[in-house]
Amino acid sequence: MGRPKAVTDEQIITAARRCFLDQGAGVPASEIARDLGVSHTTLFNRFGSKEGLLVAALEPPRDVPWVEALEAGPDGRPVRDQLVEHARVISAFYQEMETGLSLLRAAGVKHGAGGCTAGADGGPSAAERGYTALVDWLDRAQKQESLAICDSRTLASTILGALHGWTLTATACGQGEHDDGDRYVERLIDLLWHGIGPPTS
Repeated sequence: MGRPKAVTDEQIITAARRCFLDQGAGVPASEIARDLGVSHTTLFNRFGSKEGLLVAALEPPRDVPWVEALEAGPDGRPVRDQLVEHARVISAFYQEMETGLSLLRAAGVKHGAGGCTAGADGGPSAAERGYTALVDWLDRAQKQESLAICDSRTLASTILGALHGWTLTATACGQGEHDDGDRYVERLIDLLWHGIGPPTS
């Protein structure tokens, strides 16, 4: 008999999240295990129960994946284009996060605050790191004279609040398609650009 396939917790969470988002919280653990090539006992040994797996896979992440990209910029491209690009990534992140939370609520599963809690080292939460990264990005764009001088904290709060708010509204109104989100991002940045674009000579 061959040795059982080695699989990491992260691989399990990634596969489970994909299955739950595609098929709903009712997908059997055995199907997720089959997708990974392991037994469903392996999943329960790692996460304790189906509920534990749901929480691990669907609660807000403790790390925001778009922070690193913000920290690396702005680059030499037009700042408006970069802002649209970042906003699309952030919008997609919020859409997936809210879908996961909706699935947890529908399944009657209680969960922690996820990305809203402090980091593992007691430092800033994922939400705080995301906000700070956007504020710093906007500050650097202003220093490059690629954006008008304005309060970067207010602007960052406006952008994040508008993106998250659209996700909540679109979900409630049944308009949460990816193309709708892309169009909303374009319109949002166009609207803001009249006030934050660099002064013309």
